[in-house]
Amino acid sequence: MLLMNKDVCAVIVTYGDRADYFTKVIKRLNSFVYIRHIVLVNNDVSGASISKLDKLKINCDKLIVFEEGFNSGSAKGFKDGISEALRLKTDFIWLLDDDNLPEIDALDNLLNYWMHFSDSSNKNFALLSYRPDRKLFKKAIQIGNPNLMLGVKNSFLGFHLFDKIKNRICKEKPISNSNNGFGQVSVAPYGGLFFHSSLVDIIGLPDTNYFLYGDDYDYSYRITKSGGSIFLITNSQIVDLEQSFHLKKENEKLLSNRLIKTNSKDRIFYSIRNGITFEQNFVTNKLIYVINGLFHIILTLFVLVLNPKHLWKYKYYIKGIKDSI
Repeated sequence: MLLMNKDVCAVIVTYGDRADYFTKVIKRLNSFVYIRHIVLVNNDVSGASISKLDKLKINCDKLIVFEEGFNSGSAKGFKDGISEALRLKTDFIWLLDDDNLPEIDALDNLLNYWMHFSDSSNKNFALLSYRPDRKLFKKAIQIGNPNLMLGVKNSFLGFHLFDKIKNRICKEKPISNSNNGFGQVSVAPYGGLFFHSSLVDIIGLPDTNYFLYGDDYDYSYRITKSGGSIFLITNSQIVDLEQSFHLKKENEKLLSNRLIKTNSKDRIFYSIRNGITFEQNFVTNKLIYVINGLFHIILTLFVLVLNPKHLWKYKYYIKGIKDSI
């Protein structure tokens, strides 16, 4: 049985001037009984956050700062953070974004569910705390479709022409709110992913080639590909202090307007490049995939032409597509 001790190491990656977020998260974690270490990967903290981080080092006895010396991206940041957690020899690793504020009982509930799942013969599994703004994950366990967040096969950056048309014609069936408090999902973000340190022997460390965006899905999907499971635990809740730019809203337009939501060249380039790279796992019909890609390219240009102040972003969108190829 894996759960002999309950020593947990939280791993957080931060950058820039974000102390208003990570200070709240670290102080909350520092109060948790089962948190033994908090590894904060410093991806080039700047501005007022430098002095605030220095104060945290003094006031939070569980905090260990891993200095990258530059913004190494999320993939290398979490790779180094997980490696540091392994060096510290804690039993469990809990990955969190720097704006993920766990509820008071979030970790206790994870550990309780771990006891439940560790009694089974399958030791290759992870748990995932629930972030209420990521409704698609909860929907996945309500309808019993672990692959829901992966989209339809042969989609291009989440766009599938025939599926979009079908969804506009056919009304979605009502979703039952009943569940057991948990359910299986195929992938997970870094934020909230909880696993025993021995799982790293099976899935390894994050792929630094991703640099930024998509590396979390690539990493967590290795659990599923290796025959393991990821269970979303709905009563282990985390509040996102800042909403991610790429999250889709309900009743969103025919084409996702992710380019409208950000002015960051890096976010555009890496989200496009890495999204295409990861979705190759689910391409079963290249012709349909190419058709969806062509429609996505044309419709994206159309959307940006209608919003001319965003038209400059198309260059980085196309660059991301070319680089993925």
